[in-house]
Amino acid sequence: MSADAATGTDEGLQRARAPWAAGDWDSFSRLIFPVGGLVLDRIGLEPGMELLDVGTGSGGTVAVPAALRGAEVTGLDLTPELLVHARRRAGEAGVEVAWVEGDAQDLPFEDSSFDRVTSTFGVMFAPDHRRAAAELVRVCRSDGRIAMTTWATDGMAGELFRLSGRYLPSPPPGAGVPPQWGDVSHIEEMFGAAGARVAVTRKAIEFQFASVEAMVDSYANEFGVFVVARGLLEPQGRWDEFIGEFTELVHRFNRADDGAVRIASDFLLILAGRL
Repeated sequence: MSADAATGTDEGLQRARAPWAAGDWDSFSRLIFPVGGLVLDRIGLEPGMELLDVGTGSGGTVAVPAALRGAEVTGLDLTPELLVHARRRAGEAGVEVAWVEGDAQDLPFEDSSFDRVTSTFGVMFAPDHRRAAAELVRVCRSDGRIAMTTWATDGMAGELFRLSGRYLPSPPPGAGVPPQWGDVSHIEEMFGAAGARVAVTRKAIEFQFASVEAMVDSYANEFGVFVVARGLLEPQGRWDEFIGEFTELVHRFNRADDGAVRIASDFLLILAGRL
């Protein structure tokens, strides 16, 4: 679920890959699996269609489910460690998927190569938003459909972005940041510049955990952003402060009253097509 850094250097690539190679995204991504089914339903996927999933991660959200529906699927991600899990998932499901290591900002495909192009919480992390949107449009056929999901700027996800921003290094100068993709006007501007029209709807999925402690532990050990943050913050003596603030955030958004955790996390479903 990753994309190139703005500089395009090897150092930039490694920096972009690091959070997704750390932790256990293959396990953690289970939280967003329901979004994949929604996306596939909304784009009208039919057997035999050619679909590209950009920032596919370990493939369990869109790529493998799309292949199970009979599509000819290509899954692309910048992080080779995730594609190892993706190949395993496809094998276990008994489907064929073409797995490609590549950058969302420079897709290694010809123009108009796919009937459907998707990205669930992947392309939103590419630093060059305009370029990434243009690439999604470029590789989609004129009568095709593009679906992209991004976290809303308010709610749990938005607060988590703000929390991370207070503790982690700032992005390189000129780089776009993921929360901008929670702004409908920004979405319209990026896709409009690429010659596409968009329709944006707000949706929500529920994150469920057995307890607050279980959720904090899952994020701390499975979510690569937190794993990288720990490596940076523990030597500074700031990890406990960071994880303490995150725990408070979980308590604030938790809707359960039985000791478990149920948090609604809002996201935007972007459907785009060429003008």
